[in-house]
Amino acid sequence: MPAPSPAPPEADRKLTLILPASVVRQLRERLAREDTTLRALVLEALAGAGYAVPAAEIRDRRRRPAA
Repeated sequence: MPAPSPAPPEADRKLTLILPASVVRQLRERLAREDTTLRALVLEALAGAGYAVPAAEIRDRRRRPAA
């Protein structure tokens, strides 16, 4: 009997939030300062709060131009 194939990677899901304007301003400032994405920042914060977030997911997934 062949070995079972690995499970496909979990699909991303969209989440929409309404936050205070002052928090959004702070997030935008940090995103610009650290040159990262909101997704990466939120996943990092969730991992820090104890949620099981695979380390490979906490990265900037933007495509960068070839140098």
